[in-house]
Amino acid sequence: MMTGTLRLTLTLALLFIASACSGSAGSANDTAKTVTPTGAPANDAAVRAAIDSVDRKFEVAFKSGDAAAVAADYEENATSMPPNMEPETGRAAIQKGYADLFKQIGKVNDFTANAKDVDAFGDHIIEIGSYQMSFTPQGAKEAMKDHGSYINYWRKQPDGSWKIHRDAIVSAEPLPNMAPPAAGKKK
Repeated sequence: MMTGTLRLTLTLALLFIASACSGSAGSANDTAKTVTPTGAPANDAAVRAAIDSVDRKFEVAFKSGDAAAVAADYEENATSMPPNMEPETGRAAIQKGYADLFKQIGKVNDFTANAKDVDAFGDHIIEIGSYQMSFTPQGAKEAMKDHGSYINYWRKQPDGSWKIHRDAIVSAEPLPNMAPPAAGKKK
């Protein structure tokens, strides 16, 4: 009997502590966030315009093969996950990855990024979009094309700018010597 009462008392005490800890009191970092009361993203037109502006700069830098300008859109400690490659961590590694990519693909004929969904959570943004590109490798007679999707996790910087903290880029093109999946079927 005493054991059952002790368990019940401990359980109630733990529930009380858990509910007190999960209340509105948060860490110092949490108080700076401006998330809507329901936890839904705040889709602000100014935030969307800022991200679209950085995306346009990224397109220009990518089309010109400027790895340093592309990498400048990333935080110093960012991680990029390019398609069919290992992740790159740190702006220097990301810049090297883009420099190597530009050497491999040759002349970039066209590159566009289209943000489809931009959700702002205070000083964090999640952007989901698609990209299309055309490039002509050295010695190739015809341009090659690639398209796919990406997700960028942005963080607001102390100066008010936005930088990519994490990204993942997914090509929808099959790897060389692989047949594309049958229409309508996904793996």
